[in-house]
Amino acid sequence: MSISKKGFYELKTETYTLLVEYMYYYTSGTYEDPPVEDMEIRLVELNGIDITDFFWDFVDDKVYEQVWEYAQENKFN
Repeated sequence: MSISKKGFYELKTETYTLLVEYMYYYTSGTYEDPPVEDMEIRLVELNGIDITDFFWDFVDDKVYEQVWEYAQENKFN
């Protein structure tokens, strides 16, 4: 089984909204090959402003992990 899924991760607080658009890829594997998972972050917006470059330069570690966990949990939804 192979899944390619576009998704959105939203983090809302009282003072800002962070929206991340991602593509999640999953292949269940075979007897010889293990499952493969990957994710590509395509767009990051802060309060509606594109900050994708800033995200990759300064922010990605913590938010990437949160989006990765969300994408894995929601791959079949």
